Amino acid sequence: MIGEYMRFWRLGLAGFLLFLFVLYAPGNAEQKSGAQLIVLGTGYPFPNSERAGPSCAVVFGGKVFVVDAGRGTVMRLAALGNPWGSIGAAFITHLHSDHIDGLPDLFHSTWEFGSGVPFELFGPVGIQKIASAILQFYESDIHIRRDLTEKLPPAGARINAHEVQQGIVYEKTGLKVTAFEVNHEPVKPAFGYRFDMGQQSIVITGDTGPSANLVRFAEGAEVLVSEAYVSSRIRTDAERIKSWSIYDYHLSAMQAGEIAEKAKVKILVLTHLIPANASEESFAGEAKKAFSGKIIVAHDLTHIDIGVEPK
Repeated sequence: MIGEYMRFWRLGLAGFLLFLFVLYAPGNAEQKSGAQLIVLGTGYPFPNSERAGPSCAVVFGGKVFVVDAGRGTVMRLAALGNPWGSIGAAFITHLHSDHIDGLPDLFHSTWEFGSGVPFELFGPVGIQKIASAILQFYESDIHIRRDLTEKLPPAGARINAHEVQQGIVYEKTGLKVTAFEVNHEPVKPAFGYRFDMGQQSIVITGDTGPSANLVRFAEGAEVLVSEAYVSSRIRTDAERIKSWSIYDYHLSAMQAGEIAEKAKVKILVLTHLIPANASEESFAGEAKKAFSGKIIVAHDLTHIDIGVEPK
């Protein structure tokens, strides 16, 4: 009972802090000079009531930028004060179901409750087809809410889908987002994203195996957000999802630590945690074997404040 109380207390506190951040950032110079990383969901394909599907948010300049939209992303954003009018864009690392299960809900929530502008969506080849399928799925609902009942702005029911390649994919108001290829074969292409804000950077790996390109693009980042598994405990969950094997195209906690050490990042945040029944100490302990910096084993709505110095 105490553990359950503490979990909801953490969710509530994180939500309150981000709600204040989003609410006041547009008119507050001090807030606009900083950024915040929110780990929205820390789970993986097998459903877990305490861990939503993979998703992160980078909050900067009064906007919320979502990276991946796994199962439950909208509910985690709801815990952060329902910032639908502040969603700047969504960036998808790859098209595995657990990274896009919540994407239709994210689009629809930003339209129904947001500021009435098109939904900006970035992702690998295939993201345009997904955008078209989402609009087809909601076709009847869009007609009703746009033309018959709420009379919602038509522009908000559009999705501007951008198929990315390695390089800068977004640059506006002090934020630069760079997509870079990672090694998630046979899933190809797959990307990570680097967010540069002034002198500070946040890098989110997506799903990947060991990758020299990841080390290159994570170089000198303030925060590296990496998936992680604990190999000594993996069989328990693997047996529950048939013959799925993750060793060849995912990172162990120790491999994530090795990449963080090579890239000389300051903070390593572990997410997409496999298996669900492994302790946070086991993830941190494995990563510490290779990384000398700060390690955070994320839970849903873990938040990190980042001071941003202008260039």
